[in-house]
Amino acid sequence: MNASVPQMSVRKYAKLAALGAVGVSLGIVALYLVIALGSRHTATSGIDSTEAVVTWIAAAIPCAAIIAAHLAYVKILLEESKKAG
Repeated sequence: MNASVPQMSVRKYAKLAALGAVGVSLGIVALYLVIALGSRHTATSGIDSTEAVVTWIAAAIPCAAIIAAHLAYVKILLEESKKAG
């Protein structure tokens, strides 16, 4: 029954998926910049410099993990797209 269903090739869409993963990484960087700029210490803000640094570190760790995972996936997808077949 499955013989009549055409199989989708991963290689066909691997470059597009890799580009999407790079886009997600850039989006995470942009999100981190918004968080960092929004939580910086200014003279009229309600957050002090210690809390700002804690916020930056707390946001940087998951952002870095997500970016690292997506860039590793980009590497795998680009290698897959270069295979013949």
